Amino acid sequence: MSPVNELFALAGKVAVVTGAACGIGKATARLLAAAGAQIVVADKDLAGAEAVAEELGNASFAVGFDLANDDSISALFHRVNEACGRLDILINNAGIYPRYSLQSVTRAQWEDMQKINVWGCFVVLREAALLMRAAGNGGRIVNISSIGGIRTAVHDQVTYNASKAALDSITQSAALEFSGDNILVNSILPGAVAPLDPKPKAASHTPPSGLLLAAGRILLGRAAHANEVAGPILMLVSAAGAYITGQTLIVDGGFSIS
Repeated sequence: MSPVNELFALAGKVAVVTGAACGIGKATARLLAAAGAQIVVADKDLAGAEAVAEELGNASFAVGFDLANDDSISALFHRVNEACGRLDILINNAGIYPRYSLQSVTRAQWEDMQKINVWGCFVVLREAALLMRAAGNGGRIVNISSIGGIRTAVHDQVTYNASKAALDSITQSAALEFSGDNILVNSILPGAVAPLDPKPKAASHTPPSGLLLAAGRILLGRAAHANEVAGPILMLVSAAGAYITGQTLIVDGGFSIS
């Protein structure tokens, strides 16, 4: 194996990818599997997760779980420990993305967003780190955040942006707390990403609007493809990212400097 291939090789590693039935999660699961990792495809959509796991091979398997349910999250990692006996990589990708206007958002909508995107992702991270610590082999955790966590980009995203800002703060705290265990924790902040599996929109769907979608604001002139977000994730979880922790890596085609 060439030095370059060794730099990105994940043979013998076990990776949990949440929200892996579609989008960034699915693209990342494919790439990490191609690098040699065994993938636990975790998603609320069990049928979709099973289809991805079957495609990947390499002893990969699917687990259905609900990010809004602590017991479901615990069961996911119990299954990982039981089936694999270790965990090396977590891609903390699952979440929700409803849009609510600042003036109309209700307390229930606010609390639901934070419960899933903040508390749920925190519990996933905590449970993964417990397995990594128990194995004593270190580990890599990548939280999938958003450019919205650091810069307002799309209208009607106050609740979502707040959740992603909180997730980036958790990234930094976890990087500090787990550094002694050689568990590296980072965030990826995508901008606009084209759907990997486009789905029909409901008649009531309102297209998003805002700075991110304005002509000329993305310097590269288009939304990212999901595999263009998966590439930096592979870097962070492989030997190439061995000296990176506590960082928020922006993957937005230059929007944030335009």
